[in-house]
Amino acid sequence: MKHRNGCRTHKKGWTTAFVAVFALFLSLINAATADSAPLIAPPLLRPAAAATNGITCNTVSAGELGACISRMLTDPNGAYSPEHVYTAAEKQPVYAPRQAAGVTAAEVGSWSVVGDCTVDGYKINPIHASLTRTGKVLMTAGSGYNKNFFDQKIFKTWIWDPTTPGTCPREIPMPNVDLFCSGHSHLPDGRVLFFGGTGHYATSDLYYTGIRETYAFDDVTEKFTSAGLMNVARWYPNGPVNAVGNPVVVSGLDAAGKVTSTNETYHSTTNTWSKLPGTRIFPLYAGMVLRKNGTLCYSGTNMGGKAGASPGCWNWTNNAWYPIPGLLYPDCRDQASTLLLYPAQTQKFMVIGGGCPTGLTGTTATVDLNAAAHKFTNGPYLGFAAMHSCATVLPDKSAFVAGGADHNTRPVLRAARLPVGATAWQQVASPTVPRMYHSSCMLLLDGSVVTMGTTAMQGSVESRLEVYKPWYMQPGVSRPTITSVAPTLKLGGSYSVTFSGPASVTGAMLQRLTSLTHSSDPNQRAVDVPVTATANWNQKTLKIDANRGLIPPGLYMLSLRDWRNIPSKSVVVRIVENTTATAAGSTPTASALPATGGAPAAGPIPTPAATCCCTCGTGCC
Repeated sequence: MKHRNGCRTHKKGWTTAFVAVFALFLSLINAATADSAPLIAPPLLRPAAAATNGITCNTVSAGELGACISRMLTDPNGAYSPEHVYTAAEKQPVYAPRQAAGVTAAEVGSWSVVGDCTVDGYKINPIHASLTRTGKVLMTAGSGYNKNFFDQKIFKTWIWDPTTPGTCPREIPMPNVDLFCSGHSHLPDGRVLFFGGTGHYATSDLYYTGIRETYAFDDVTEKFTSAGLMNVARWYPNGPVNAVGNPVVVSGLDAAGKVTSTNETYHSTTNTWSKLPGTRIFPLYAGMVLRKNGTLCYSGTNMGGKAGASPGCWNWTNNAWYPIPGLLYPDCRDQASTLLLYPAQTQKFMVIGGGCPTGLTGTTATVDLNAAAHKFTNGPYLGFAAMHSCATVLPDKSAFVAGGADHNTRPVLRAARLPVGATAWQQVASPTVPRMYHSSCMLLLDGSVVTMGTTAMQGSVESRLEVYKPWYMQPGVSRPTITSVAPTLKLGGSYSVTFSGPASVTGAMLQRLTSLTHSSDPNQRAVDVPVTATANWNQKTLKIDANRGLIPPGLYMLSLRDWRNIPSKSVVVRIVENTTATAAGSTPTASALPATGGAPAAGPIPTPAATCCCTCGTGCC
């Protein structure tokens, strides 16, 4: 295969010299900063042996992004195309350094392949994955990145029970539309709303296009029902929920294959859609975070390219915008991860890794949304460079990242953990199954993380399920067990929880159920729940935060932690409005935000009947 840079192989000597000088430069910085902030590493450029002629779209304009993405995914010289023939270098995994002698699973956890599933002749292909209220995992492929399936209207979805991991998922019927490359979010009642999907596969004369159809999946009936038509068609949209739990749907390629600037929201109580004021471009699968004052913040992460957008906070009710400057390597956040760190009350999110126009980065950057002025601060280097990675928060309060690749080549078989408050990532046990384009992962009720999927290697599908068990799930660890708690909890309420176990419980956490695709879950959050003692040793009182911008109504995993920081298995609870409390809880909502994007000015808390309430889902803030 020819390289884009035809003279690269003639410059081996220059490359070797550059690497030596660069290594010396890094060593000097390390020496100078040994007692200061962690070193921020630059993007890792792809080795020449693995380079391809594939198209990348990181810096193209919004007007050209649809065409560029369509070319990128169909260009046989690039590894995203099912027609691409992989070189030996592109197949070569990136392994973690050998663990130090004596390191055990009790410290770094362990991985195991729990299944390799083909159902009725089709490999499972969890491009889209959502945890349901029963603890089962909804896996949706639609046509699964297979044009022949699309033409034949072969659309697939399955449901898998992690309590019997060796049993393959069951296929369930799905609508006669292609939900491949849709967006999806949990509704306040626990159903999963799918919006958009594939209207047309890219060809020589047409781009990928979206659809207007939306469907809600109910895991109790295991059926999809129509949720109406959006105002515009969408392919690769995203849907962070607002403070009342309704998805605010942004971006996507429309029926003409262009990035839409029309944004809209779904009203779950009336099953209707409404356009939002003005127009605004967001990238495909834009990384989003709901701020506790009800605004939505774009992190800078994307699928395929920035579409000219920059990070900032958005008042979706009136289209006001407040920039967040300072993101390191903004052109290198293709299929990076956006993670709202624990506890959500601190309002700090982190951007992790990502793909550059050429190569990768393993850098991180954080934003403190509680600060008077928002800006990115460089964070600790992940330890490896990757895009397509899995990222989540574990119930021991730590951030966790695993897997990934380099533009769908060279799978990264590494994982890392960042304990809360730590300034450096810790290498943990390494996965064994490659996770690249179209992979997904999620935190399960027992505290483990399952990784799923990947489409690569001439359109092949990775059908193995691999589970990571952290240190607190290793043999000999005795965990607390929740024995009783109310299934429905009101915002601002206090509730009794009982437990059993060897140690006293000192903390609790609410984590919103996962629903993700393409390394993006815009509704991920882990909220601290204060606990207080009662007269009974095995009984505590939980205090639920009143702010629905912090805990938008919906389904959450509730876990307890004992004084050793060992978490219990989670139980699913539903968070609902407290009609006797103020609408916005403890967070003031002002009529305007400062131009710097800072915290809301102090002001009265609106009631549910107010016409100006960002955390109510209407008006302004």
